[in-house]
Amino acid sequence: MIKRIVLGFGIVGGLIAAAGCNNYSTPELFDPRLIAQSERAAANNPPWSLPPLSTTRKLEPTVTTRPTSRPTTGPVMEHDPRVALTLQEIIHRAVMNNHDVKVASYSPAVDGTRIIEAAANFDPTFFDNVTGTQKNDMAPLTEVNNLSGGVAAAGTQGTILSDQNISTQVLEQIGVKQNLGWGGQAQIQYEETYFHYVPMQSYYNPYYSSDLTVQITQPLLRNFGADVNQARITIDRDNARISQFEFRKAVETNIADVEKTYWQLVQAMRVVQIQEDLVAEGEETYATLYSRFKSKTDVSQLQVSQAQTSLETRKAQLVRDQAQARNLSDQLKQLMSDPEFPIASTLLIMPADEPVAVPVNFDVNEAVGVALENRFELGEQQLKIDAATITIDVAKNNLLPQVNFVGSFGGQGLMPNYADTTGKMLQFNHLEYSAGLQIEIPLGNRAARAIWRRTLLQRMQTIEQYRAYVEQVAVDVKIAARNVTSAWSAIEHSRQARFAAEEALRNLKNYPADQASRPEIVQLKLDTQDRLASAQQGEAQAISDYNIAISDLEKAKGTILRYNNVLLEEQLPKLPDPDKAGLY
Repeated sequence: MIKRIVLGFGIVGGLIAAAGCNNYSTPELFDPRLIAQSERAAANNPPWSLPPLSTTRKLEPTVTTRPTSRPTTGPVMEHDPRVALTLQEIIHRAVMNNHDVKVASYSPAVDGTRIIEAAANFDPTFFDNVTGTQKNDMAPLTEVNNLSGGVAAAGTQGTILSDQNISTQVLEQIGVKQNLGWGGQAQIQYEETYFHYVPMQSYYNPYYSSDLTVQITQPLLRNFGADVNQARITIDRDNARISQFEFRKAVETNIADVEKTYWQLVQAMRVVQIQEDLVAEGEETYATLYSRFKSKTDVSQLQVSQAQTSLETRKAQLVRDQAQARNLSDQLKQLMSDPEFPIASTLLIMPADEPVAVPVNFDVNEAVGVALENRFELGEQQLKIDAATITIDVAKNNLLPQVNFVGSFGGQGLMPNYADTTGKMLQFNHLEYSAGLQIEIPLGNRAARAIWRRTLLQRMQTIEQYRAYVEQVAVDVKIAARNVTSAWSAIEHSRQARFAAEEALRNLKNYPADQASRPEIVQLKLDTQDRLASAQQGEAQAISDYNIAISDLEKAKGTILRYNNVLLEEQLPKLPDPDKAGLY
């Protein structure tokens, strides 16, 4: 018997090693310095030093040479290393590399493992229980049968007196059990017991007893049915789908942020160009006036001061505009998270696409219908309503009394050696049957009723939230559509303002030379230059707002992914076998 126990433990040990002690791979080491290494290496900016402020007025003018014409998205800030990227290229890089998108991409896989975890509740389980017991009890002198061989007169077995009872018992239970889809549990168990008594109490000593039992426990009311018992699997599958929608949300948000930042960068680059031209014009005006002032012709200190004040103000604004362009470039690099373009580097992202400046026609009613079919919030909420409905069914089932049927069938064998015992058992001449009901009825059943009531309220809550999302979708589409039309109108008005400012500046250039140097004319010319630059910047902002509004409309419709040729896998991920893939 001891050899069999050792052999049994060896088999069980092998099964344990196969089931839970494999050489699964361990998670990679988290090294924060290694993760930040690329940004550290890219931080090759020269030291930033701030010069002291002036304490006196600088009069000597400087004139900046500027090109006669430049494209809208042409090179600016020539001292920075630059790379020109299209919007489509930036979007694809962002979808592949953005950290927020990557973080969200893990959630569907994580929730997919929960589906397997819930389904594993119905996997069979092997068990092996071994218990050894030995007793050495004192007893009063008791007359017992001398079954060990003492013989009395006439050939009958004699009796002896014993003051102790020594018993050895080894019990092993081995089998398989499994939860059933309808709520019950099935179990097949082989039980073997070894007995040995001193003094002998039976003819067989030692002897073996074997039992083979099949047992089924099945709820008849509460916890009955596949829908109730597999509700966790269905809810986890809905949660995995919700995680997919959340991943889609992260991608849509990232793309919308990329588009907005891209067109803002286009605007910022255009503003820098406008401001550079304005500074160059101011430098020319100031240099001309200063030269005439030095020659003591027809220009006074007042005209020179006017021109210098305007020039220095324009230079200060140019510094702010250049900083804003660099900031937007860094924001684009952050949204891309592409290791090829580290944020800490001095590389400047240059937009290679021209903004759209043609009318886009659309039907608001059709756009609302498209949004109601495509917005991820509505899909998420429908899944939540489905999960809430399943929870109601489970809670309603829990209102029922607990009535379980328990039945078993088995055979027994008993012999002085193991082989004969097993053979005797397999003859099934000594059978055992049992059948019964287990009934449990909570008085008042208040807990189950409260849970059922709560699930009803939660489902009503999720439906009401769905109604709110429907209205929100309609509002988002209408606001986005209105922003498109408003931005288009703003382009027209800002363009007319630019035309008017350009004509006003041309008219000022036709003033006679003796009047052009008058202080009020000088100030009028400077103000007109500022108004023209403001109108040009307003037109650039209107065009940028128009392109951003188009992107917002696609996002409001739930079609921004298709609009940017981004495809997502909608099915649940097929997870590899952890035993074969070394996931754990």
